[in-house]
Order: sequence, then structure tokens, then C-alpha cells
Amino acid sequence: MARTRRGNLPAEVTSFVGRRTEVAGVKRSLETYRLVTVTGTGGVGKTRLARRVAADVGGAFPDGVWLVELDDLADGPLLASTVLLGIGGRDDGVTAVDDALPAYLRDRQALLLLDGCDRVVEACAELVERLLQAAPGVRVLCSSRRPLRIPGEAVVPIGPFPAPPETAARIADPASYDAVTLFVERALAVRPTLRTSADDLDLIARICRRLDGLPIAIEFAADRLDVLSLEELGDRLDDAYRLLVTAKRGAPERQRTLQALVDSSHQLCSEPEQLLWARLSVFTGRFELPAVEDVCADDRLPRDAVLDVVAGLIDKSVLVRDEHPGGSWFRLPRLLRDYGALRLDELDEWDRLRSRHVRWCQWLADHAAEGLLTTRSDGWMGQVRGNHANVRAALEYCLGSPARVQDGLRLAAALWYYWIMAGRVAEGREWLCRLLRAAPEPTTARASALGAAAYLALADHGRADELLAEGTALAERLAEPTVTGELRYVAGLLELHRGDAAAARTHLAVALARFREGGDGMGTSKTLCLSAVACVMDAAPREAVSLCDEFLAMPGASSENWGFAYIQWTRALAAWREGLPTEALGLHRQAAALARRFDDRFGMGVCVQSAAVHLEAAGRHREAAVSLGAAEVHRVSGFGMLDDLRRRCAEDVRGALGPVRYAELVEEGRGLSLDRAVDRLVGQEGGAAPAPLPGTELLSKREWEVAELVAEGRSNKEIAAALVISTRTAEGHVQRILGKLEFLSRAQIASWMTEQRVRGATG
Repeated sequence: MARTRRGNLPAEVTSFVGRRTEVAGVKRSLETYRLVTVTGTGGVGKTRLARRVAADVGGAFPDGVWLVELDDLADGPLLASTVLLGIGGRDDGVTAVDDALPAYLRDRQALLLLDGCDRVVEACAELVERLLQAAPGVRVLCSSRRPLRIPGEAVVPIGPFPAPPETAARIADPASYDAVTLFVERALAVRPTLRTSADDLDLIARICRRLDGLPIAIEFAADRLDVLSLEELGDRLDDAYRLLVTAKRGAPERQRTLQALVDSSHQLCSEPEQLLWARLSVFTGRFELPAVEDVCADDRLPRDAVLDVVAGLIDKSVLVRDEHPGGSWFRLPRLLRDYGALRLDELDEWDRLRSRHVRWCQWLADHAAEGLLTTRSDGWMGQVRGNHANVRAALEYCLGSPARVQDGLRLAAALWYYWIMAGRVAEGREWLCRLLRAAPEPTTARASALGAAAYLALADHGRADELLAEGTALAERLAEPTVTGELRYVAGLLELHRGDAAAARTHLAVALARFREGGDGMGTSKTLCLSAVACVMDAAPREAVSLCDEFLAMPGASSENWGFAYIQWTRALAAWREGLPTEALGLHRQAAALARRFDDRFGMGVCVQSAAVHLEAAGRHREAAVSLGAAEVHRVSGFGMLDDLRRRCAEDVRGALGPVRYAELVEEGRGLSLDRAVDRLVGQEGGAAPAPLPGTELLSKREWEVAELVAEGRSNKEIAAALVISTRTAEGHVQRILGKLEFLSRAQIASWMTEQRVRGATG
């Protein structure tokens, strides 16, 4: 058979923008697999990508690259004839098409590009499987919103173009973001005089973000510049479906409008998938499967069916799945979420689903707060951080719904720890203030919210006092012990920040009694922790350690949780007070490492601010000077008690180093990010563990016995049984060993013990 390079792949009429990584990935897949399917939501650019790849690799197929467009095909039985005619074959009516197509391709070396398999995906799967078996020289490239799911298929999903984040600096180079590049190129085609000043590029970036980086939406929007200015386009994008109503002549019918585009995806879905799509519109940003089950399941959509329906929406490229270390997260692109919201409103389910979404966010906040003192604290915090957009949406809904304002107060107050740990204090305060204005009724929720707002206003002592006074009066009127405990806890914290440790201890003693009276374990634990800090600042280190021990004896307490970072930080201060600088520095490093592990920005800042005290006491003046510089930049607002310690420390360090060298090192510290400052403090820049201090004379005889058992892999409970001591005493020995050796984990103790044995054997 004479072979010439041929096919029917049309030339590109507009430039191809971006997708370098995806193009390379599809090419690699075609080298290995005979079937490659490019998947993604409607309008994401599957067709353009597949055609570009086909054009690039066409030279490897002597019998050509053949494009078969299936957009308008809704009838599976017509698929074989459509493909046969599309690749230059002929249906003569004599041979059955199902036989004629494999026969036509049997001896050919060709690439078959099936574009738009969505509505006939099952028929495509059956046909392609037969063709691959019958024609070994044929490879197939498909574009579809869902995979064919047959043996030997490689799936390459593509998503929207990345657009500049809201926090990005001004865009100097539009080519650095494919979404902006695409908009500019298409806009210049309809308005050659378009300016691309810094202000224009910022506006274009906002437009691209609003369109979720979806290429077809960006192209449609750019086309509207023939009648609108950039400013007008940006202002009107909130009504995208009304504005972007026409496409270029010759586009498939399904792309005539964004509405039609999304409608075509909706029609591909089963009834349960359509229902879930609508209900998922109450989520904003990312979400996980358990959240979907809790919010969206009911009699119409049973909980045990949700997983399969979610899988169906992923197959149809409605839902996007992102893999993360902790598992899968899902998201609904903005335009598809807007479409789902319209459908949900038509179903008259908007308020019901929104209320369920608020209740789920409340559940998450409550359980995450309780989990802060358990071994799952990092998992809970990861969920809260990942659902930040959902929390915002829930609070916004509550603000706009008088029946839900009290729910909003409870949610915002329950997230007190999150606003601080995540470095979102201003945001948390703003939500609380807005909700407090919207709900003046004297309720328990308001009293709690006043306490949380006062907590977040610690840097503004006057405002904190006002909120605290109102909250305390309301709590006493309501006779709610746990709410009263919360307000007295905040009062103690405020006094501590002012430097009056004795007054703080008085308030905290009342708070502790109220929390115990109300059976509030979280309140009791955090008050024990803060009381220990107050004792240290009040020159009572032994009492502080006793309170730390009581904290560790609380049910569920663990050395693998967020609260333990503050316990170790407090123990470090207590050791420093008692003149044990080496032990103090080791404990302080553990605290910093734990704060970093939980991405607790507040805790990391506290550790950086107090680091110089321990480094100076240990004679490490150069490191102390660097830490002093970092503390100036990353100072924890309102934490005045640490400022006093740091100022006294600075005088000693300057005297030890001399003013010139001191200034140089402080300036070096000012240039460190918070993460780098903690890395230097922990001694793990580059990931290396800090070197152990030499010499076994640091450990007492009992501590040496405990260290040997740790090296054997014994738990604290097993160590206690072996040495006939309490588990709490064993825990205390382990922590003192970690502090003395400046280690962060039991594994480092085991490694150090092995090294000591080797030295002993070879000495």
C-alpha cells in the first residue's frame, strides 16, 4: 500500500497559548500508550491541546492524523459510521460499518483524534477497544469531559489556566501567567490599540480570576472589548452569563454562550449528579468527601450513594479533584458553581442547604478546638485551613440572614484559636464585630463572641477592656459558668500582656474554677497552660512546672499536639528562671519545632521573640543577636511581657559583642522570614537535626536509665512499669532528657544512645 503523509487536521487560526507541561505530558503518554484521553471541564481547552499535540506528532504517522468531531453526535449507534466517514472511509451499505471501520484501519499507521466524546462516551469506549485490537498501528487521542475507562487508557486531566492570585504584586510580565497572556492576545485581535499598562494588567488579572482561568470564558470576555472598555468589562463580570452571550461565528452550538456551554455539561449528568451539582454550590473553594456527605445527603440522595455520584461528576469534569498528603480535596470551578446555585434556587433548596452548610462549619470549628489538645490536632487544623473559604461563606450567609446571625456569632467565636494560629486576627475581629453589631440580643452566643473579640483585640487594650466589660456583665447575668470562665481567662491574658502577672493569676484562678464547674476540658487545659505562664512571669517557676504537669495529666493530653508547644515554651522559661540555660534552650527548641509543625504563626512568633533570652543565658551571644533582630520584625503584637525580657537581654548581648558586631548581627536577623528564623532557632536549616551535645555527665543516673529504655523503643507506660514509677514521672524524665540534650524527638535520644555505646566500646 502506497503511503503518504495525509490527514484532515485543520491548521490553527489563532495562536496557541501556554500548556507546555500538558503538551509534553500528552506526548509522553502517546509514546507509551495507544489510547490517551485528555479530560477537563467544558471550555478548558481540551480540543486545542489535543490538536496541538496531534499536529506536533503527526510526522510519526505515515497514514496521517485524522480528526473526527463528535460534538453534535448524541446517538451511539451512529458513532462507527461517523468515524469511518471522518477518516476518509466509505460506508457502502454492503459491509456492516462495525466491520468496515476496523478493516479500513487494520494495516494503517495513523493517529485518530476523537474530539468531544462526552455524549457518546460509552459507545466510544466500545469502538476504540475494538479498533485497538484490530489495528495495531493505530493510536487514539480523545478529548472528553470523562475518561473512556477501558484497559490501556492513559488519562491526562487539564485544568483552567493559572491566574495571578489576589495577593500578587503588580504584573510586570503578562507572559508569566497564561490566563493573562491569552486575554491580551485575544483582546488585541479585536482592539489593536489596547494598552497594557500596569493598571490595565491588574484589571485584566482581576477579570481572569473572576473567570476562574477558564480559557473559553477568557476568550469570550476578550471578544466583548469590541464594544466595552476594560473597566466596563470588569464592572459587569458579576453577571457573566448575561454579558458573554455570543461567540465567534463558526463555533459549535454548545459554545454559543457560557450558559449553553454549562448546559451541555449538565445534560450529560444523571439526575443524582445534577442534584449533587446543585447542592455542591453551597461550598466555596475546596471541600472533602465527608463534608459533602454531611451537607448534601438526604432521602433523595442517600449518604452511601454520594461517593459514586461524586465519582460521576469527576468523570464528567464537573468536579475537580486535587490530591494532597492527607487525601483528596474537591472543588467546583466558579462558573460551574454559579450555575449550580441557579439550579439550587430553582429547586427551592438554597436556604436549607446553606443552613446545613453553616451547621457543618460549626461542627468543624467545635471539633477542631477540642482536638487541639489531642494527637489529631494537626489533622483538625489542616481541615480548618483547607475550609477557610467555606467558613467565610458561612459567616457571610449568617450576616445576611437574621435567623442565622446567632449561628454566625457561635461560629466566629469558636474559631478563636484559628484566627490567631493562622495569622488572621484582623479578619476574625472584623467578622466578630460585624456579627455583634447585627445581633445585639443578650444571648450566650453574644457573651462568648464578646470574649473572643476581646481576645483578638489584645493589642488594643482600650477596646479589649470595653468588650471584656460588656461580656463579663452579660455572662454573669446569664449565669453561664463556662462563658464566665472564658471572659475571666481573657481578663487574665490581658493582664499578663500588660505585665501584671499577679493580677493575671487571680483572674485565671477564677476561670479555672468556672471551667471545671462547667466540665469544659478545653477551657481547663488552656487555663492551666496560661496560669503556668503567669507563674513563671511572677517568679514562681516551681508552681509553673506543677501546672504544666497537671496539664499533661488531663484526659487525652499528648506530647504530639498543639498545646504541648506552649507547655514546653513555659517549661523553658521556668528552667531559665531556675538557672538551667541548657535545659531551657532545649525545651524552647522543642516548642518552636511543634509550633512550626502546626503552622502556628502566633506560636512561632512567640518562640522567636523569646529565643534570645535562652540563647544569651547559654552564652550563645551571636545567635542571640540574630534572634533579637528577627524578633523586631516578627514581634507578637501586645505581648509586652516578652518585650521587657527581650530589652534586658539586648543590653547584655550588646555588651558581650560590642556595638558594631551587635548591629551587624541584628540586621542579619531583621532579614529573616518567620520560617527561616524558626529554622535557625530549631537548628534544622536544610532539614538536618541539631547535633547532640557531647558528654553523658548532663544526665542523672535515673535519666540515663530512662534514655536506655527510650533507645529500646519503650513507651512512657512501659518505662514506668520497668522502673516502678508513675507514667507521668516517666514523661517528665523524657522531657528533661530532651531539654538537656537539646533534642526534638525520642528517635534522637535513641540515636545518641547508640553513639554513646559505640564510643564506650571503642574507647
